Amino acid sequence: MKDSLTLTTTNVCKHELQTHVNSNKYPPEGSREQYLKQGSQRILEHLNSNPSSWSCVTVVPRPHGPDAGEESLKQDLSEHGDEYQIVSLLDSAARRSIRRLVDDHEYDVDVVGPPYLLYVLLDNDLISKTEFCESTVEMVRREGWTGYEVVKNAWASIPLDCAEILDDDYDDALPP
Repeated sequence: MKDSLTLTTTNVCKHELQTHVNSNKYPPEGSREQYLKQGSQRILEHLNSNPSSWSCVTVVPRPHGPDAGEESLKQDLSEHGDEYQIVSLLDSAARRSIRRLVDDHEYDVDVVGPPYLLYVLLDNDLISKTEFCESTVEMVRREGWTGYEVVKNAWASIPLDCAEILDDDYDDALPP
């Protein structure tokens, strides 16, 4: 599955991932910091070991601050919008902001949450509906998305009901 999509990120997002890895050497078990560190490590390992499925663009001038990653995506999208098909991020406020940019420039770009990338695989018959549902739940759990709004936002762009496939053991990671 991992070789079925080609993904691009920005140098700013990559730097944010590295900061999550380096900032807390020994995060408490089960904490948000641990999830951020582990998730960031997995992405960086994949990014570094699979250069054919990942690319990284340099954004100049480099944005700074708490929303630097999202700002770098907006900046690159505003300059190269015709090269994008999908922009994926969990933060719903950032998605709304990027959707406004897409609408203003009339780009043909979908702005979605991370599970939508798995939906692309399902839609192209590369995985089954059961694999999609189980993988999405695994993503929600492994990334530590536990709050009501976060779980709801993770599933927001998915036109599929997984509750009929998954049993009660998955309720914590299904949309409310």
